[in-house]
Amino acid sequence: MSDFAGMEDLLQDFLIEATDLLSGVDNKLVDLEKNPHDQGLLNDIFRGFHTIKGGAGFLNAVELVTLCHLTENLFDKLRNGELVLTKEIMDSIMAATGTVRDMFGHLESGVQPPPADAGLIADLKAAIAGQLTAQAAAPAVATVPTPAVAAVPAAGPDWDKLFGAVAGAPAASPAAAPAPSSAPADEAGMHTQVAGQSPEQVIQHAVGRRAADKPGAMAVPAGRRADEKTRDNSIRVDTARLDQVLNLSGEIGLTKNRLNSLRSDILNGRNDTDTLHALDQAVSQLDLLVSDLQNAVMKTRMQPIGRLFQKYPRIARDLARNLGKDVELVLSGEETEIDKTMIEDLSDPIIHLIRNAVDHGVEGTKERIAAGKPEKSQVRLEARQEGDHIVLIVADDGKGMNAERLRAKALEKGLITDEEANTMDERQSLNLVFLPGFSTKDVASDVSGRGVGMDVVKTNIQKLNGTIDIKSQVGKGTTFTISLPLTLAILPVLLVQLGEQPFAVPLSMVREILPIDIEQVQEVGGRATMVVRGEVMPIYPIANLVGWMPEQVPEYGVLMQTGDLTFILAIDGFMGREDAVIKSLEGFRPKGVAGVTTLSNGQIVLILDMKELLADLGENRGVPRSAFIPERQAAA
Repeated sequence: MSDFAGMEDLLQDFLIEATDLLSGVDNKLVDLEKNPHDQGLLNDIFRGFHTIKGGAGFLNAVELVTLCHLTENLFDKLRNGELVLTKEIMDSIMAATGTVRDMFGHLESGVQPPPADAGLIADLKAAIAGQLTAQAAAPAVATVPTPAVAAVPAAGPDWDKLFGAVAGAPAASPAAAPAPSSAPADEAGMHTQVAGQSPEQVIQHAVGRRAADKPGAMAVPAGRRADEKTRDNSIRVDTARLDQVLNLSGEIGLTKNRLNSLRSDILNGRNDTDTLHALDQAVSQLDLLVSDLQNAVMKTRMQPIGRLFQKYPRIARDLARNLGKDVELVLSGEETEIDKTMIEDLSDPIIHLIRNAVDHGVEGTKERIAAGKPEKSQVRLEARQEGDHIVLIVADDGKGMNAERLRAKALEKGLITDEEANTMDERQSLNLVFLPGFSTKDVASDVSGRGVGMDVVKTNIQKLNGTIDIKSQVGKGTTFTISLPLTLAILPVLLVQLGEQPFAVPLSMVREILPIDIEQVQEVGGRATMVVRGEVMPIYPIANLVGWMPEQVPEYGVLMQTGDLTFILAIDGFMGREDAVIKSLEGFRPKGVAGVTTLSNGQIVLILDMKELLADLGENRGVPRSAFIPERQAAA
């Protein structure tokens, strides 16, 4: 049973708000490290911990309250000038925010968090007392000796000691209650949540928490998992956008009433020019309102990408600190909006790119000085909207990548052949970093060097119908550019035809439409090709891809690009561009079909997954020239 039975809604609200708040605190801590005397930052961070502590108090999360209380007291002394922020104090604060985040994980699983590490608590108390030094911060401070249960006096159990023995927390005592003169007045009662419980409640709470620390000791109930799913799929919407949806719904209702009135008039024989003109106006008005409503509803799915960016400054700071580098992560375009579902899927790829920039890309301080560069290196994370796409950039001012060295490393690892290496241009050589198992490091570390990560980045970006490109200059730095559709719910498509049957292909892959002259189709290496502006392109008839028997010679070719493969899709005709509302095929999805959409005439059209269809053919196999000639024409 969950420790929060009956409090699930309160818990979810707290976790959503507190997680965002803690991400903001992390970013402010990174800024505070650069400007340790910034009073505004000190006040903001103090208020952040105070707010988290207040919410944790409602949930009776005693250990979270205790940790936030100590950190809050430390910041109270810092902002009042009683302490000076040192490297050791900052390390303890960073460790505290990491522990708070871990405690959020326990709360999300429906159990009370265990006590914070005793060494961390001791460091925070020493920092508050002004006694935290580099030497004192290293060794772990001994915890209060745990009394044996058998030592309980016969006169009655000492519930404070029993709580300490079972929960691993020091026994409460009058001297232990913090009462700093600078602390806010409402903090004096922080221990009442434990002290005010009955002996039975103390034992039940402590035993339950200790049991929760053991793997598999407490399973999350099915209802709790459903709550987690709801939270993952929840979204915050600006009330102004909801007001817009409501207003448009009202307008559509009025237009519907007008259409019903006109329908009655026409059924009653009134079909004069004025009535037909009014009908035409009403239909046009409805078309405009529905389009506006669709756009307004789509905007409710859009979220500022800054919510994703929030956690990266802390990640970059911690990694740079571990590697002994001086790195600043510069954020730009945080207000850019993107589909909420894509934000979640982008988290890991961007983390990989930032980690690689800090570890592989930028140099150490001595190396940068020797190269005439500033001591502090810079990694830039930028987002912007270009048309119906979002562009994300991760760039560094480091040593760059050497295309020749990348080819040599790939050859050494057996990832490419000599022939492939000799025919590769610079762009193809840089893209070798996306191959599984590729790494330029000779010795693997806990950060990188195992050849995993960059291939995952490319795979995840492609799953979002996006592309990733690399530009690098030796001695200047490297730039990764990710291009993504604005939303996954609406997909711009090109409607192509096989006979009379339409199919939809993603417009993002389309470069141009060409006429196909069967006389210009040549067979090279056993596959059909056509020369376009001096470049030999493989041709894939759509009939072969979907497994249909061709009825006629294809008249048109769609020049497409997916990943590193550029090819021509041979089709019988096309019906133009359309913004398709994707509908998934629940429980049944034929291979090579990404989903379905409905045309304005009610016809259902399959949206083709080109990557999956081409996977069976392979990049070098293709189809023979004879595939273009239907059997009945060949027989004639």
